[in-house]
Amino acid sequence: MRLSRPLLSVLLLAALGGGGYFLATRSSAPPETAKVARPQQPVITRAAEARAMPIRVIAVGNVQPLSVVGVRPRVEGAIVTVHFSEGQELREGDPLFTLDFRAAEAARRQAEANLARDRVQLIRAKADLVRYSDLLKSGSATRQRVEQSTSDVGSLEAAIKADQATIDNATLAIDYAHIKAPVAGRTGAINTKLGSLARLGETLPMVTITQLRPITVAFSVAEVHLPRIRAAMEKSELEARVTVASDPGLDARGTLTFIDSAIDPTTGTIALKATFPNEDTRLWPGQFVNMSLTLGVEPEALTIPAEAVQVGQTGTYVFVIDSNNVTALRLVEVDRILDGIAVIKQGLSAGEKVVIEGQMRLSPGTPVEEKAAPAPQEAPQKALNKPVATP
Repeated sequence: MRLSRPLLSVLLLAALGGGGYFLATRSSAPPETAKVARPQQPVITRAAEARAMPIRVIAVGNVQPLSVVGVRPRVEGAIVTVHFSEGQELREGDPLFTLDFRAAEAARRQAEANLARDRVQLIRAKADLVRYSDLLKSGSATRQRVEQSTSDVGSLEAAIKADQATIDNATLAIDYAHIKAPVAGRTGAINTKLGSLARLGETLPMVTITQLRPITVAFSVAEVHLPRIRAAMEKSELEARVTVASDPGLDARGTLTFIDSAIDPTTGTIALKATFPNEDTRLWPGQFVNMSLTLGVEPEALTIPAEAVQVGQTGTYVFVIDSNNVTALRLVEVDRILDGIAVIKQGLSAGEKVVIEGQMRLSPGTPVEEKAAPAPQEAPQKALNKPVATP
């Protein structure tokens, strides 16, 4: 059956109208997807606070003795006595070795005998000079005889001085044969044993004495600290403190006593030394220690726990919590970190909360839920010493 042209036109208009209605109603329909809320992340926070904080310079130091003396003989002789043992603590002047001094003793006795003889001869020569001088006045003696007596007196006086010098030299040799500790300190290994010959010019010392009280610690700091250190030294002595990880009970305190005259251009550091009494000798030569130099106290330093500080590609930052418990990344400048506390130079204000635990789960704009910090765990030793309840 063939449709007429007017009927085909009506059907085409109806189809176009239905399609337009379908598109219009579809475009105005509400979206089916809804926003999903981000979950809150648990974190532990602390508020930044202003408080007094010491200004310290931290470095690694090396313990160095004030003096290390190698004991060498000043006269030759066999060692007849060793008065100490290896590793012994000695006072200045304590005996170390005694050498065979019998030859020097014999030389001194001979010189003393010559001195006595020459003194007697001098007395007689002076008496002859007086007598011949009187006889010359009366014409009973010649001038030549008087001059000879004068020469004899001068020769004997010179001989007496030589005898005395020989005695002094022998006495000094005997004194050198009794070798004593030149400084107080601790002895090292004994390199010359009992019965061996002590020779002059030996390269190896008989023993080495290391002074332990007082003792110094050498360390270096960056040159940027030098102006502040010098300014602090002009006001008062600077306290230096030493700690060692292997000796937790050590807390040695001394004073800064030396600043090098030049900065090392290769490292950009300045060498310093601090002196410690070291009465308990817990600081040992050659030991590496943790060194801290206190320059003063900053009364209103802005502080946060050191664990809040993070380091990223953009620099040092912390996560700050706003009033809606949403995180924000804040770049900060850390002046120093002391005993687990970071001193913030700029980037924070007192009272702002920073995240100290849980940063790995955070990004800017993350909602958070603050949790209480866990109570510190009891030390194992204390737990073992707790009384056990009995039924």
